[in-house]
Amino acid sequence: SSGWRLVRARQRGPESMGNGFTTERRLTPRVALDGGLECRLNLRTRVRVLDISLSGALLAAELALPIGATAELRSGLGADAFRSDVQVRRSVGLPPGVPLKGHGAMFVAMDERSRRSLEAFLRKASQ
Repeated sequence: SSGWRLVRARQRGPESMGNGFTTERRLTPRVALDGGLECRLNLRTRVRVLDISLSGALLAAELALPIGATAELRSGLGADAFRSDVQVRRSVGLPPGVPLKGHGAMFVAMDERSRRSLEAFLRKASQ
């Protein structure tokens, strides 16, 4: 036995199969919630830093992020490690042909070591 069983499906829309049956894979029933349970889904994705300042960065990511989303940005700046919490403040169009989503992000929390690394990086880059 595969552990799958056929059950009568309620008509929910176009995703329902035409014959009214769907393959049930759950081992226990679901319980409907009134929307009072909020969860966080932490995703890891690669982003490219297009430009950076003391207050934020322009990021290019594979995923579209909603304005207000927060994330942890970790990278190396020169020879030093860098870590900051960022908040997406705006969506930015990228040049045609770039298959990534642009995000203007503001640094909202950063430890002193990362701040010094960023300051040193920016000083060196502007020379």
